[in-house]
Amino acid sequence: MARSVIDVRVSRRVLWVGGDAYPLGHIARARQLVWWPPKRSRVIIRYVRQVIGFLVAVGFLNALTGGALNNTGASAVPGVLLLGFLAYFTYRLVTRLRQKPLYKLVIETSSSSVTAVVSHHAWQVEDLIQRIMEAIDNPQAEFAIQVENVHIGDRINQYGDHNIGKQVAL
Repeated sequence: MARSVIDVRVSRRVLWVGGDAYPLGHIARARQLVWWPPKRSRVIIRYVRQVIGFLVAVGFLNALTGGALNNTGASAVPGVLLLGFLAYFTYRLVTRLRQKPLYKLVIETSSSSVTAVVSHHAWQVEDLIQRIMEAIDNPQAEFAIQVENVHIGDRINQYGDHNIGKQVAL
């Protein structure tokens, strides 16, 4: 997940989210969606299954090679690979257990829904929704704030002449 600071502002009856513009008159609804990370129990069970499966595969290969993996005269490569894979599985376990929920600001127009902002802070998205709805009700309302935006997944844009296809998240 990459993070960046994005400008969100309302100016002259237009909502600007970064470089995207949404006329306030065309916004039907702004709402918050919550993405919860996977449940901890499922993450731990998956980790245990991966480690057990990996150890079974190593034991099977060891049995097929006649114990050559445990031979003290052989190089330390199998042991290093074993520790490397176990360290990788453990790293993935820790990163998944540390995931926080993400809060998405979804702008719905008469034609489509767009996730405009993704944040780790619920209060920030709630504040944006409140400000957008007040700006819709009040034609003189204007505001400008900066929000830390979290980029998740791949970016796909297939609308009109600005088709970028699929850009894989880095």
